[in-house]
Amino acid sequence: MGKNMTSNLSQFIKFLKEEISENQIISANTIDIIDPRDRLENKSEICVKPKNTQEISKILKLANKFTIPIIPIGGSTGLVGGQIASQSNHVTLSLEKLDTINFFKDSNLLYVQSGAILSNIKKLAFNNGRLFPLSLASEGSCQIGGNLATNAGGLNVIKYGNVRDLCLGLEAVLPCGQIVSTMKPLKKNNMGFDLKNLLIGSEGTLGIITSTILKTFPIPKDPISIFLSINNLANVLFVFEKISREFSERILAFELIKMTSIDFIEETGFTIKNPFNKKTNWKVLIEIDVNIGPINLGEIIENTFYDLLLENKIVEVFFATNINQRNEFWKIRELIPAANRKKGSICSNDISVPIEKIPEFIKKLDNSIYLFSKDVLINCFGHIGDGNLHYNLFPRSENARIELEKNRKKLLNIINELVNKYSGSISAEHGIGRSKIKELYKFEDPGKLYMMKLIKNVVDPKNILNPGTIFY
Repeated sequence: MGKNMTSNLSQFIKFLKEEISENQIISANTIDIIDPRDRLENKSEICVKPKNTQEISKILKLANKFTIPIIPIGGSTGLVGGQIASQSNHVTLSLEKLDTINFFKDSNLLYVQSGAILSNIKKLAFNNGRLFPLSLASEGSCQIGGNLATNAGGLNVIKYGNVRDLCLGLEAVLPCGQIVSTMKPLKKNNMGFDLKNLLIGSEGTLGIITSTILKTFPIPKDPISIFLSINNLANVLFVFEKISREFSERILAFELIKMTSIDFIEETGFTIKNPFNKKTNWKVLIEIDVNIGPINLGEIIENTFYDLLLENKIVEVFFATNINQRNEFWKIRELIPAANRKKGSICSNDISVPIEKIPEFIKKLDNSIYLFSKDVLINCFGHIGDGNLHYNLFPRSENARIELEKNRKKLLNIINELVNKYSGSISAEHGIGRSKIKELYKFEDPGKLYMMKLIKNVVDPKNILNPGTIFY
């Protein structure tokens, strides 16, 4: 760290101690700031823990005055490194103390501070007879501010949308310390620019989100979970299109699972109850809300899948007959990321392509990857209902790992080039962070990038908010 940087940081800390309690300024080494993929290392030495929006405003005013980079952190579950400080003069700002959650029965809305843990939000909604539908593998530790900053998706986007669609209003603090609020519980509000949706997905580069208003929904009554095995992706798409036509908005989830995922779960020591007897490459896990008032669609749904069996579009089908069986089905889907981490990927890809192109896309990409190297093992799973695939590459043996790591960038480029050809996205739900900046600038529309830079330069001219995330 240069002398000028050291002097500025010392001055920042000196003045900060006059604004907040000294015990809120701690060593960054005392908290968990991690990259779940173990590719980036946090270098910040100082962490600040504000208690409220006003303290964040004071912190950012001083940071702006002394040009101190601020790196916001929530649950440190982000998969593209947005929470990782790349330099020692960066100051980590933890939002964990902003964790108030309130539910209002007259409106069925949640008023939540950004440091609230997602599972706690879901629990409060559930205890009040409502559903907050954002469903993520990391929901026991991720915070709603980070979910909003990355526009998180998850399992139920097909029914409820991304977190952007679940948010009615938010409050944030700009780099200059100005507090901005759109905290109105309104579905219709055209009073000027939609700043809420500008801040959602901006990954902490335009403002620090401090509070939000969230929608809740009726809890589906006894939704049915259905586990299928299918021979090929063309039939997966056929089943999806048929179920979508017949049950449309009743579908809560439609998840694609490759047999490799189940193999990984078993190989890494997790205990599951695999219901399938016949070997097929693909499984699909579906959840459908079968009740429309007093009407139950259960029998109609069962007949639909029986017809698909007779048409040889599916190989086996299992209906969860009780909550324990349902949990066993979903346990398999939810363990995939944990098993993948234990296996250790060469590269993990969060991509999306048009749904109707998924079979063709995966076939072409598989062929391209295997043409590059026979030592790669592909594990593809994802959310068919919104076109989001998690296309992950692993070494077939530990001996192959070193060579594949050397070629990691080439493998990523093969994937991203094909995604681009199919008018897809190189980041469906995880964000850009620090890990995907080069790809963003290679594949995104130049006009969009130009406008993004204009906005960033006006809102944050000193580039103090999360430098190195999204922007060079």
